[in-house]
Amino acid sequence: MKKMFKHSVLLIGLLLAVSACDSFEVSNENPDVALSIENNPELLLTNIQRSAVNNMVGSAWSEGNLMAQYGARIVFTEFDLFNWGDQSGTWNGLYLSIRDARELQAIASQKAHVSYEAVSLIMQAWIGQILTDMWGDVPFSEAAAATAEEPVFTPAYDTQEAIYNQLLENLEKANTLLSAAYLPNIKGDIIFNGNLDKWRRFANSLHLRVAMRLSKVKPTTAQAEITKVFGNAAQYPIMASNSDNAVLKYLSARPNAHPITEESTYRSGSYNEYRISETVEGVLRSFNDPRLAFWADPTANSVAAGSPEISGMQNGIVDGPAYEYKGGDAFLSKFNSDFFFFAPNRNEARLMQYAEVAFILSEAAFRGWIAADATQWYNRGVEAAITYWGIPMPGDYLTAQESAFNNTLERIMQQKYLALFYTDFQGFIEFRRTGFPTTIQPGPDAFYSTYPSRFEYPSKEEALNAESRQAAISRQGPDEITTKVWWEK
Repeated sequence: MKKMFKHSVLLIGLLLAVSACDSFEVSNENPDVALSIENNPELLLTNIQRSAVNNMVGSAWSEGNLMAQYGARIVFTEFDLFNWGDQSGTWNGLYLSIRDARELQAIASQKAHVSYEAVSLIMQAWIGQILTDMWGDVPFSEAAAATAEEPVFTPAYDTQEAIYNQLLENLEKANTLLSAAYLPNIKGDIIFNGNLDKWRRFANSLHLRVAMRLSKVKPTTAQAEITKVFGNAAQYPIMASNSDNAVLKYLSARPNAHPITEESTYRSGSYNEYRISETVEGVLRSFNDPRLAFWADPTANSVAAGSPEISGMQNGIVDGPAYEYKGGDAFLSKFNSDFFFFAPNRNEARLMQYAEVAFILSEAAFRGWIAADATQWYNRGVEAAITYWGIPMPGDYLTAQESAFNNTLERIMQQKYLALFYTDFQGFIEFRRTGFPTTIQPGPDAFYSTYPSRFEYPSKEEALNAESRQAAISRQGPDEITTKVWWEK
């Protein structure tokens, strides 16, 4: 009897336990943490901006500055000799950012959140133009388009012309979306802090950049697009001053410090492998330009001798002789040490600035494409580009014979080249479009006598997407760095 009672008690206990498990749900989810990216698109937006912008800041420092000859190397000079490789790290990073931007666009479209959708389209245009300008024909329409239901393992390479058409469509749509009277706010925006007017101005300014890039291959289209934007300020507002610049301001501490700084653990030894280039030094000296003393430090030898002076490095010298050039590293000027030790706001990430817009419009006026004064826009561009750095505008700069506008495209492009300093690959890209400054030339030990135009496709593409890659090569030309892209031809 006692034994039966014990079994009954045990059975009842088990039944109660099972019943309790059915009705009592344990959750270890933190209600303060965002659990769904669909409901928190700001997390995706911040990641897109930080990843893509930091990718370009790193590329600008280690590759873009050399390609545009803002900087030169004194050791490990292979890249400066045009051994560019395929830059697969940059390629992969940009495509990851496009994937995230398109996911943000899909979420925004599903939620009818036009503000996020517009910002996503603008970021896709900014990233997409860099991709196609640096590689030529690339996957774009099918890039990051795969789903679990419809996988895309071998995305087609779009022609650069088709990509440019898509860039213009994206920017047109973004401007239309942002023209609505009542726009929902966005969060997570580390570029404009949620200011949608500035995003719209960036979109239309980027529209001008995309259009002007077509000046050689489709001048009629370039003129029509620039005229459309410039001729209707109410419908297409553009950047109007440096306060509209598309820049990312870094903080003084990790993880939001500038990537090429001591705070971000970038090695001082690596920073010191670079020197200001003789090419940009020459352009600055020809204008008696105050930016030279800001961008470059005096040589260590001249400081020790009590007579500080700036002296640049020649690009394209083989290792060994490069390190001994002009007597060695103590006789060559490093970049401003404030950049490395990060004096607040000394060095931002620059996506696009008002000065570039002014020079685009100066060129358009010079070409007779718009009813505007080329000199006036040149002057605005010069002043914006100099004062951006916190440097007072010299009183005679715009009237002095060596720096005033002389009614030539070369003068516009020399100043635009300076305005694009340390801005992803833009200085190099604009040199390819126009040939200015003419002083950008292969160095004495360079592997090619012709200045290169593009990066080679990443080697993994030949293994994983060979047919699409080969179709692009058949259209574009050999997969070599000297093969010109579509808008150069």
